[in-house]
Amino acid sequence: MTLPGAMRRHSVLLQQHLHRWSICTDADHLLNSGLGPTSLLPHSRSGDTATESCSSASSDSVVSANSAGSLYNVVLIGGSGVGKSALASIFAGALDSMDGDFECCAGQIREQTVTVDGESAIITLLDTWDPQNGGSWTQEQCLQAGDAYLIVYSITDRESFERASELRVQLRRARQSEDIPIILVGNKCDLVRCREVSLNEGRACAAMFDCKFIETSAAMRHNVWEMFDGIVRQLRLRRDTKEANERRRGLSRRRQSLPKKAKRFLDKLVARNNKSLAFRLKSKSCHDLSVL
Repeated sequence: MTLPGAMRRHSVLLQQHLHRWSICTDADHLLNSGLGPTSLLPHSRSGDTATESCSSASSDSVVSANSAGSLYNVVLIGGSGVGKSALASIFAGALDSMDGDFECCAGQIREQTVTVDGESAIITLLDTWDPQNGGSWTQEQCLQAGDAYLIVYSITDRESFERASELRVQLRRARQSEDIPIILVGNKCDLVRCREVSLNEGRACAAMFDCKFIETSAAMRHNVWEMFDGIVRQLRLRRDTKEANERRRGLSRRRQSLPKKAKRFLDKLVARNNKSLAFRLKSKSCHDLSVL
């Protein structure tokens, strides 16, 4: 039996004791056993396909990877206290993040089958980033383990925003030759009176580093699933065939209103001869997670 297959069987057994909606394993235990995230996670990049997966539609059912959809490894990184584990807990199926009953613990791997644009996908969410230990090999492994990344900062903490910018540079150096989907995530947008990082600053930073941007609130569950759906769309845009993406784009165009289509056309037309305007338009459009 392959290692990813064995891991999934083990995870399904653990599911009966941990959480009904997710597969949750203690990453510290996995790391101490000598297996880093790179060797443990099912990498769709390398072509490995796991034979079994747990579907979110039924906590006890095991389905094949082909029937459940593509597998994507998504890594949460960011400073301390920005809300990474809160976002991961919502992904794992916490019913209400405001009641404080769910377990907000880092160092876990969670798996969930999601449906985006009518197509299923399996996301393995890695929440093992340790911002306190800058020299840890775990950080290096995290930078290599992901098919996509969510770089999280708190809008109430400018230092975490600056750290997010540093992580974007660090990730680019670690994966220079790869076109990896990245979403810059400004969490805690419900704390408007404590805001230290403006919406425009977040957009400009994302435009400068050529990644997507979204503001979320784990406490209010605002834009959290939009973020996870968006990272799936970004992965599909880079990996799927041109025909498949054109079909999805056609469905998206049909849902758009005529004024929105006209505005997008005019923005592109005006930006062709004005670089500064083009950058401003890019910073405003970086929140559109359905396009590259």
